[in-house]
Amino acid sequence: MIELDPASPTPLYLQIAEQVRRLIALGALRPGERLPAVRELAVRARVNRNTAARAVQQLEAEGVVRTRVGQGTFVEEAPLPADRARCESVVDDLIDRLLVEAHTLGMPLEELGWRLNRRIDNFRRRREQVTRDDDGPDAPEERT
Repeated sequence: MIELDPASPTPLYLQIAEQVRRLIALGALRPGERLPAVRELAVRARVNRNTAARAVQQLEAEGVVRTRVGQGTFVEEAPLPADRARCESVVDDLIDRLLVEAHTLGMPLEELGWRLNRRIDNFRRRREQVTRDDDGPDAPEERT
């Protein structure tokens, strides 16, 4: 389920792309798995079809998904090799934004370390839960 925040300054198509990346990171969408068609994605997200198409284009430009004409859009089997310097730069920018936001909200910056560790643990548990759910007794033996 895709939930968008229309009041957010982040454009809707980027919110959709972020949520798809999140589903992939959690293992709910796996390499080779087919995404819903743009029309269905738009219905699920309750957005214009062009907004959903733009989200898919964004994900394709990032190398997260690949569209095969006549077949659909699929999670990439092997992500593009990451440029270490670029990855570090992106993460550093996100951390800087977090620091500014925490400071603006009046949160002591010393709390961020344990909060981040708690979120990492939560993320790992959710990934493990998705993996266990997919490997349960009713899970298909092979993913296509």
